Formats: sequence, C-alpha cells, structure tokens
Amino acid sequence: MKTLTTEELQSIKDLQSRYNQTVFEIGVAETQIIAFQQQIEKLQEEKKGLISDITTISKQELELIKTLEEKYGAGDINSETGEITPIQQ
Repeated sequence: MKTLTTEELQSIKDLQSRYNQTVFEIGVAETQIIAFQQQIEKLQEEKKGLISDITTISKQELELIKTLEEKYGAGDINSETGEITPIQQ
C-alpha cells in the first residue's frame, strides 16, 4: 500500500482547513448582510413615517398661514417677537 509523505498529508490538511475557514467566513458575511438588510428595512419604514410627518406639518403650516393672513393680512412674521411686517405691494 502506498502512503503520502508527511508534507503531502499536511498540504491536504492545510487546504481542508483553509476551505472550512473560508466557508465559515462566508456564513459570517451572509449573516452580517442579513442584519444590515433588516436595519435598512427598518430605517426605510421610519423614513416613510417621517416623510408623512413632513407632509402633515406642511399642510398645518399652510392652514395657519391662511388663518393668520385672513386675520392680519399678508405679511412677514417674526417668529421670535410675533411682529408682523406688512408686505409692500
């Protein structure tokens, strides 16, 4: 019966070890990708909610401006003091 040399056997074991380590690292990378994808999906959902909030705030702002213009006329409002400077037409 023929037998491999110690060096040849060690070469086979080294290749098997490298292969197994690489397969393991692929699994780790895939797990990280899945976690990142889940985080991205969560952030995208949060973003949708925030965009909806912006739309609501913009509508409320327009309604407030309309109400204030009806009451005080068109003008620029100083948000610090509440003073209204009429717009020169």
